[in-house]
Amino acid sequence: MKKIYLLGLLLLTLLSACQKDENDPAPGQRPDERLAKALADYKTQLTGAPYGWKATLTTGENRKYSFFLKFSENDRVSMSADVSSSSAGAPTESSYRLKAMQQPALIFDTYSPLHLLADPDPEVLFNLNGQEGTVGQGMFSDFEFTLDSVNAATIRLTGNMQQSKMLLVQATQEEFNAYTAGKLKTIIDETTAYSKANPFLFLPAANGNKLQVDINPTNRTFSLVSLENGNVQIISTTFTYTLRGLLFDPPLVLNNTAITELLWDSEQQVYYADINGTRVVVQSSPTAIIPLHNFVGATFNTVAVPPQALPGWSPDFTSAQQQIAAALLNGNYGLQLDYMLFLFNPQSRSMQLYVVIYQNNVQYFAIYPYTYTKTAAGVYKFTAQAPNGNGQAIAPDMAPILNHLNTESFTLDYFRDPTEGTLGQIKSLESPEFYFTGTLETLQ
Repeated sequence: MKKIYLLGLLLLTLLSACQKDENDPAPGQRPDERLAKALADYKTQLTGAPYGWKATLTTGENRKYSFFLKFSENDRVSMSADVSSSSAGAPTESSYRLKAMQQPALIFDTYSPLHLLADPDPEVLFNLNGQEGTVGQGMFSDFEFTLDSVNAATIRLTGNMQQSKMLLVQATQEEFNAYTAGKLKTIIDETTAYSKANPFLFLPAANGNKLQVDINPTNRTFSLVSLENGNVQIISTTFTYTLRGLLFDPPLVLNNTAITELLWDSEQQVYYADINGTRVVVQSSPTAIIPLHNFVGATFNTVAVPPQALPGWSPDFTSAQQQIAAALLNGNYGLQLDYMLFLFNPQSRSMQLYVVIYQNNVQYFAIYPYTYTKTAAGVYKFTAQAPNGNGQAIAPDMAPILNHLNTESFTLDYFRDPTEGTLGQIKSLESPEFYFTGTLETLQ
């Protein structure tokens, strides 16, 4: 028995030794050690850029924003971004961390301009720059990223939730100094002031024509507009603000020439393009390059007239609007007048006046349909059709405006205001004292 026991013990020892050999990790570091080393190496790359990183973020909705990031060893990051004027100033500090998830991840874990773009409350961003995100989604952006590739010159990341893309490129000392001094904010503010002071911008074309320039900071689009045989032709691209001006992505192609950016001359306070080595300055006109009526159905379809007076309302229209509001409120239905929406359909040559009214906080529409004719000069003549039931019910109250629409002809033109920006103004030709403005919208 003793020999058998000893032999059994010997066999168990040998089996245990074999099992241990099979479960031992391969020579080298364990997986958690390799991951820890990878995170440490990533941090070294992030913090090793002496002048920080320039970054471009492309959201899930393909909107683009520029950033400046400077990472420190103590898990702090200095950041500025062209999300808004306020976020583009001297970099502000927040925190970051590198974390081992399914793949190494870079997480910005305190509120920053990145979080503004991902904020589920669309009013947050709208109050800063006029951009309205989607409820619960914001601008479909991220603040937690997977590190796709990292080297000394560039870093590529992908957002973990919305799959937004971020590219980091090492900044130079000159760029670091400019970002730190708040030059990005200066570019944004001066562009805003420039656009307000010069509402009708154009680039001279080689054939002597003028290409209307449209810089839209809300949609982040830059457009060149021409009129061909009475039809508006638009070429557009998206842009981000940089220390030099506006960077186009993709480049804008004009006459087979790619224009990659619009450069800001801070001394002359003008934008210019470098086209085949020639400086082509964006110029300003005292009047519109292309009349507004040509854009109906192309860039907007509705003139939205609010219940509160706008610049560009005549005393006669103001009086008529106030008379209607009082009649509705004091009438049998106790209605509150809200927006009047003049919705055009150029294809069917029709216009519908939607009068938005409220009764006990419930919204209703009184609809007045029209067909119209329009001359080449942009003179509209409306012909009334049968209103809907609500429209019929309040037609007597709406008479101070309907009487003009039903019998007179109108023009549609730009109206510029330093505060409100570009509005559309509708004027009666037969009653020159009757005119009003509204915002230019695209409604379905």
